[in-house]
Parts: sequence; structure tokens; C-alpha cells
Amino acid sequence: MAAFEEMGVLPEIGKAVEEMDWMLPTDVQAEAIPLILGGGDVLMAAETGSGKTGAFCLPIIQIVWETLKDLKEGKGGSVAAPSQTSAASQWKLSVWDRGWAMAVTPDGMRCQSREQKEWHGCRADRGLHSAGRHYYEATVTDEGLCRVGWSTPQASLDLGTDKFGFGFGGTGKKSNNKQFDSYGEPFGMHDVIGCYLDLDNMQIKFTKNEKDLGNAFNIPKQLHAATFFPAVVLKNAEMSFNFGAEPFKFKPAGGYTALTSASKEFVKNSDVSASASTSKAKLVNNAPQAIIIEPSRELAEQTYNQIVKFKKFIEQPSIKDLLVIGGVNIKDQISVLNSGVDIVVGTPGRLEDLISGGQLALTHCRFFVLDEADGLLKQGYTEMINRLHRQIPKITSDGKRLQMIVCSATLHDFEVKKLANTLMHFPTWVDLKGEDAVPETVHHVVVPVDPQKDHAWKNYRRHVPTDGVHAKDNVSPAANSAEMLSEAVKMMKGEYAVHAINKHKMDKAIIFCRTKLDCDNLERYFNQLGGGPQNRNNPYSCVCLHGDRKPNERKANLEKFKKGEVKFLICTDVAARGIDITGLPFNICAASVEPCIPGSVLHRRQAHQLAVELHLLVHGGTSEMARPIRLTTTDLSCIGG
Repeated sequence: MAAFEEMGVLPEIGKAVEEMDWMLPTDVQAEAIPLILGGGDVLMAAETGSGKTGAFCLPIIQIVWETLKDLKEGKGGSVAAPSQTSAASQWKLSVWDRGWAMAVTPDGMRCQSREQKEWHGCRADRGLHSAGRHYYEATVTDEGLCRVGWSTPQASLDLGTDKFGFGFGGTGKKSNNKQFDSYGEPFGMHDVIGCYLDLDNMQIKFTKNEKDLGNAFNIPKQLHAATFFPAVVLKNAEMSFNFGAEPFKFKPAGGYTALTSASKEFVKNSDVSASASTSKAKLVNNAPQAIIIEPSRELAEQTYNQIVKFKKFIEQPSIKDLLVIGGVNIKDQISVLNSGVDIVVGTPGRLEDLISGGQLALTHCRFFVLDEADGLLKQGYTEMINRLHRQIPKITSDGKRLQMIVCSATLHDFEVKKLANTLMHFPTWVDLKGEDAVPETVHHVVVPVDPQKDHAWKNYRRHVPTDGVHAKDNVSPAANSAEMLSEAVKMMKGEYAVHAINKHKMDKAIIFCRTKLDCDNLERYFNQLGGGPQNRNNPYSCVCLHGDRKPNERKANLEKFKKGEVKFLICTDVAARGIDITGLPFNICAASVEPCIPGSVLHRRQAHQLAVELHLLVHGGTSEMARPIRLTTTDLSCIGG
């Protein structure tokens, strides 16, 4: 316990880790915990089982608790209180609710973004709801691209790109939910755009230099109870605003009044700005302080369970956490969010559902964590990550800077480096692996699968089903085509795997396949060879683990393999990330790692990287219980393609 306390960890957290038999911090914890407690962004790479989860969870739990404690005691989140001299002074652009490249003048009446490649947005610090007809003016004060209008708190700061924001751009397009339609006419330098919000009839319209451009949007029924904030998004542009503190250049008609004249009962302060009645920031129930994204349900569950253990002795106030994954009733998750949550751990799909639906707000997010980031990027979540990052205020309501923590199998992956350069703020690298590191306890070999040298496939009576890509091609041996050779490789990999299992009398192994369909096909083939899944003496007894299997089935299959009820676990690499299996003697990779080119072989460097990835995916790779053996290519113990 004392060792963790020396790094600044709370005694209550130290007591919890001591109960878990953590006497000393691991290398990655010793490096990362002080950095995160110090407020920095951290890039982290270390082997599976090295304590990465504790390295980021422990300091996050501590900082979240300290924030809650300060707020409870009324001494946290102090910000400059707004002037009470007039209602007009309370209507301005928020310095909190804005993109990182958006500059706002001290009076809150002008904003500017000089970022030329990205859009950056901003909302006002007050909004309107329920009823009334409201108006404000926005003037283009410099050349560039701009879009102005109305936004709800759930909306992206990139106004008009989701269903919660309504914008009118300088190109003459109105936009909502990524739908850009022609409206009115283009506008530019010195033009004055009137922004009208009719909450009596639930409509939004705009004017250009007093010219009425007609109704732009009918507000959908699901947003009738929402609060609407003046909003703008810019790309290398500048705009000034008048919410009614000064005479309008073009006085609104039709019963519309300035925002500063709105009845107090229709006005609501932004959750990400100072309250009009107090100088203290406040938390919002469905706006957690930390969001941790995991690539798989299993890994999300493991991280969540670790957090529960770490905060066991944290109280007064207690920390509320939530696991957000698919396969669980979303209504239950929404109910927990509405009751108040501080830390959310989840998978990308369900998180995005809750965020886009407005049930999970990003307004108070202090920590944005990507665990197994390379896995998330390989699954195609790059754009989602960028979108969420754009929505999170870079300065929280209590004046703290957003901290981003990225954990990856390797920090040298190009996509991970690119993400870090784009999103992170001068991150510190904690790299305890290096670019090319394979533990000495892991012995590996790569077997080229070459149908031009090994002609056994021509005589297969039965073989693993293939993916059907070449179903309409001529793949007979006589064809001698690239398609024929590709189909042959797919058949041979399954037979090589069976040969390796028989040769080394494997009684426990994980078999990695490239796709979910490949996993299903291999499982079906093994069951055919061994007499079916009910045969207790099946030498190829197996279960499958991938994203299309239901959560309960995945959990049950993993437990069967861990308990030795089946010999083989067939899975995709993403589904297997983070699973903890000790005493694993064999891994078989039946996944192609380079295109099938006639006569090609797997290069030594690719084989080396393959072994690195296998080691990272399976905790048993460094277990003393494992039986690592050195093999030759004729042993066919690891299949490449």
C-alpha cells in the first residue's frame, strides 16, 4: 500500500489494491500513474498482464473522487461569476462550450477560428425552451466558411451535422443531420444573418440583410422539450453576434424579440458554463467525468470489474460507474445514466447510440480513454473517435483541461501515431515494449502455404468450407488461375491446422481466423471431423468467439475453454483482446497476413510481427505454466498465409 501512496495514490485506493495482492506497482503503473495524476495526456504500451488497466483506472478514480468531494464541500470548480448588472451581460458565447481552435473575445460577442482544415464550433452560454419567439443577429466580419443557427446541448459543435443542430451556411445551404439542402442564398463578408426561433410553432428560419428567406426547419417532435442555444461553426473565419444588448441592425418583425428580452422562465443556463446564480460549476447526472472505450464486450467487462474493485473503499462521496455494452437492455442503462454516473466503460456501438440519442452527454468529460486503441482503429472506429473528441469540451466547466489516455499493443503503429498527433495534447509516451519485442518464452514459426509447391489440396476429399468469394469463379485444378490458387490456400490452411494439432497432440490452443465467417466455418469443420459437439471424445472439440455471437454465448464459450471442457477456442483477434488465459501452450494463426500472390512467402519481419501480436493477444504467452517449444517449418505449428 505504501508503495502506491508514495506515487500520490489515495490510501483508500491503496487499501483496495493491497486487498488484491498488489504489493508493488508494475513498471507501467510506476511510469503512468504520476503522469496522469499530474494532468498530462499519456500514450501507453506494455504487455498483456502488465497492469495497464490499473495504470489509468487508479488515477482516474482518484481525480473523479477529488472533484466530487470538492463540489460537495462547495469549494471546487470556481470560475468567474458573471455580472449581475443586466440580463444582456449574461448572453454571450461560451468560453467553455467550444472547439479547441475557436477563440472567443472577453465580451463573448465575437469568435474566430483560424484552423483551415477543420470546422470548429461554439455555443452561447444560455438557451431557450418551451415557448416564445426569439431572435439574434450574426455578422460575417472576415472571409472564410461559416454556419450559424441553433443547437441543443446534445449536438455536435460541428453545427448541423447531426439531428440536434440546425444551421445555415455561407454557401446557401441549410443543414441538419448531415443533410445539406439549398436554402435562401449564399452570404459572405459584412452580411447580417438574422436567426429566428419560433417555439410556439416549433420552426426555425433565417434572414439575410433583413430579407426573409422563409421557413428553414420544422423542429421534430422529439426535440420539442429541448433547450436551443445560439450556435456557430467556422473554418478560417470570424463572426460577431448581437443577442440584444445593442440595437439590432435589422429589427425583427412578426412578434420576435431579442434573446435578452426573453422571459426568465424560458431561459436555461448551459451545463458547461458558469451558472448565472453561482460561481461554482455543477455536475449533470448523465454527463460522466470519464469515458473509457474498449474494443470488445469482454474487455469492457474486465475493465469495469477492475474499477469496482479499485473503488471499494472510496466513499463520502461514492463514485458511480456504469458498464455500457450491447446485448443489455438499453432502457436499464438510460435509467442508471439519469440517476447519475461518474465513470462510463463501454463499447463503441452502444456508447454512440446513447450519445447520439442524447441520453449520454459529453459536456463534463474530463478523461477520454481509448483502451486497445489499435483494435478500435482496425474495427473502423476512427471517425467515431474523432467525432466524439470534437464534441467533448477541451476545457471542462471547472476550468480543467481534457485528459486523453491511449493504450495500444504498439505505439509504433502508423494509425495510432496519426491519432495521437491529431487528438492528443503533447502526450508522454510510456513504451515498455519497444517496436519489436517478443518474449523469450514465446517460440514461433511461420509456414508458407503455397499451393504451387504442395499439391495435396488437389486430392482433398473434404476440407474446411471457404468464404465463397470465388463461388462463381473457375477454381478447378486445371484452371491454373489466381482465383484457383487463392481458393486452394483457404482450403490448405484448415488442413495444415488439423495436421499441426495431430502432430503435436494439442489439447489446448487458441486458433485465430481473419473473419467471423472463417471462424464459423472452422468450428463447423472441426465438429464434422470429431463427430459433433456432443461427442465427449471429440479430439477437435471447440467453441467460437467473435462479435456476431450473443453476449451470453460468448461468455459461456470462453468459460468452457478456460475450464478445459473444450480443447480449442476459435476467434478473431479483436474478439480475443484482453482475455486472460493462463497455461496456454499453443497458438495457431490461420489468418492471412498478406495478399495471396502465387509463389509468395511470408517475410521474416512479418512473421516476427505476427508473433508479437499473438503474444499481446494471449496472456498465457508469458505464463510459467505454458509449454513453449521450438518448432521447424515441417511441424506446421503456426499457420501463415
